[in-house]
Amino acid sequence: MKEFSIIANQVRASRTTMKPNTEIHSFYLEIAGQLEKLAENKASKARLDWFKQQHKNSTNKAYGIKAASVRKLIKNHTHQFKQLDLNDKLDLAKEFYKSRFFEQTIVGDALVEFSAESMAPANFALLDDVVSFFSNWASVDWLCLHVMQPLLLQYKEATLELLRKWNRSENMWKRRASVVTFVRKIGSSGKFTETVLEFCDNLVWDEEDLVRKGVGWALKDSIASDKKRILEYIKSLRRKGVSSKITLYAIQDLKGKERREVLQAKPRV
Repeated sequence: MKEFSIIANQVRASRTTMKPNTEIHSFYLEIAGQLEKLAENKASKARLDWFKQQHKNSTNKAYGIKAASVRKLIKNHTHQFKQLDLNDKLDLAKEFYKSRFFEQTIVGDALVEFSAESMAPANFALLDDVVSFFSNWASVDWLCLHVMQPLLLQYKEATLELLRKWNRSENMWKRRASVVTFVRKIGSSGKFTETVLEFCDNLVWDEEDLVRKGVGWALKDSIASDKKRILEYIKSLRRKGVSSKITLYAIQDLKGKERREVLQAKPRV
């Protein structure tokens, strides 16, 4: 508990030194302090073990609180969160992401989702800045499903432009987001097959395992959009010798002849 007891001291200090321009930071410290109290009462070794298993080699830390407890805390503050203007929501989200405590990043995710309600292409630079503070795959995937997909449907060209920028970013989480945005119904819709293949092709040699897995996921969910074309593409990747993390993930839902045909594609000598 020593690692995050510092937060409580910061909360107490902020209450005596608060200035008008520190309201967002003070709000952050108040909620972080509430998370600390939850950790004192509800932290569990099983939850910490889960975190370590799911986020291997992560720079994140964790309190060991169940997600349901964090969601309840978020619900208690939802009205306050929604009353903030867009800039303040995103600034507050950054505070939570900067902490690198996993449970705090869940609060950041909720704030970004609330921000999506009033977000337009003119605000994409702010969104890009916030994503620069991401540090785990869970926040990326939450962003893709709850923010980027709705934005893509509402502002197609501007969102594709932002995703194309992320696709070539030095930031691994932005690269993952550029392909994970096209999973599930977005991928199977067939409306973005060309873009999926373009973005995936740019990342098939990526050095980051979580980016490669994102590529595999996007391809898997896009198979329904144009099965013959996507399967031929996956076979071509196997012939080129790309990571099996990509191709095996991409075909994990296939069975029988189709799966065997893909697996029979071998790297060219």
